[in-house]
Amino acid sequence: MTGDDRPGAGIVWSRVEEGFHVASARGVFLGYIDREADGTYWAYNRRSRPIGRFPGLIAAMTAVTQAHIQATAVPPVIELRQVPDALPGSAVR
Repeated sequence: MTGDDRPGAGIVWSRVEEGFHVASARGVFLGYIDREADGTYWAYNRRSRPIGRFPGLIAAMTAVTQAHIQATAVPPVIELRQVPDALPGSAVR
């Protein structure tokens, strides 16, 4: 595995102000994290939808990274195949 193949590689985190962090990759906005008064962190995706509440900044960063990876993953190709009829005289042909 090379450096660019690691989950989260290429993601840049910027602290906009105390308790507010924004993630981007190659100039594309990925999401943000906002610290609450009680010290927990709310993570949001690229569409400003909440991902969840986390006890620490690293956990919140990981959640934003995972949300980005899941949102941009290429869906699996669905392949349909005809299964040969094993029983002669079956109604399915």
